[in-house]
Amino acid sequence: MAVRLIVEVLAEAPTTLTHREKLLLVALAEDANDDTRVTWNSIEHPKILRGAKLSRSQLYAVIKSLIAKGALTKVTAGQKNGAAKYKIADFAGSQRPGIPDTDSPSQRPDSRDTEGPQRPGTPDTEPPSQCPENPDTDPSQCQEIRDVSVPESGTPTPLYPSSTTPSSKQEELQSQPADVTFGIPPDARPLVDGLTAAGVTVRWPFKGNGWFPVLALINKVGVHAMTDYAVTVAQRTRVESAKYFLKGWAELAPLPTADTPRPTLRAIPGGGWQPYRNPADPSVYENGF
Repeated sequence: MAVRLIVEVLAEAPTTLTHREKLLLVALAEDANDDTRVTWNSIEHPKILRGAKLSRSQLYAVIKSLIAKGALTKVTAGQKNGAAKYKIADFAGSQRPGIPDTDSPSQRPDSRDTEGPQRPGTPDTEPPSQCPENPDTDPSQCQEIRDVSVPESGTPTPLYPSSTTPSSKQEELQSQPADVTFGIPPDARPLVDGLTAAGVTVRWPFKGNGWFPVLALINKVGVHAMTDYAVTVAQRTRVESAKYFLKGWAELAPLPTADTPRPTLRAIPGGGWQPYRNPADPSVYENGF
């Protein structure tokens, strides 16, 4: 799984992408090679459809829109013995090491600042406009003139004294229900609650789009496997943030597809399970059992 590529898509993808386009691009980044940025599997793979929350009929319309916006490129067409390959655009190329900075020379450390008035030792040319000797129509702002709205005690008198009856705005705020989600997406709530119930209390510092890698892992691996892994790790070392688990979660095996056959259960010898029956011989009760 290309975690670095997922993070790059979340941080650098064009802002013109819709929520559906960005979610599909994250699902493709999860499937793509981290170096070549080219997808491995078919775009109709159940893992991609499940991660992007799209049907096959909706998939190609979103793919077409991503190509039109320059976020995706079709490398090879699909053939009889091979799926079509797509390449994710290089959004962060201009920020990589080795590419010279395009800022003007005046912003470099060795460039001198040409603004003279701001240098140390240069007197400030702005007159104290709030003093009486300057043509300011509000002399009450000068330090030597006391504000008449402030009594001798030093506590200013409010313009609108508050009453014991709350305003209509306060009543409206009090009547609104509190946010009980605490910024946690509904799809991530089973994972958060599962870890907390298992005694693994960590910080969840994800905000907004920062939840996308966690949601993609939930779709790929499943809440049960992620919870078991986090509990095992927390027993060995002290963990303070859920970000600590991301790398290990990314290396877990994906959920089996719906058509994966389940193992055959072994039959119990002796005719299988039998219901309990009272013993027919009354002598077993002679010892008080």
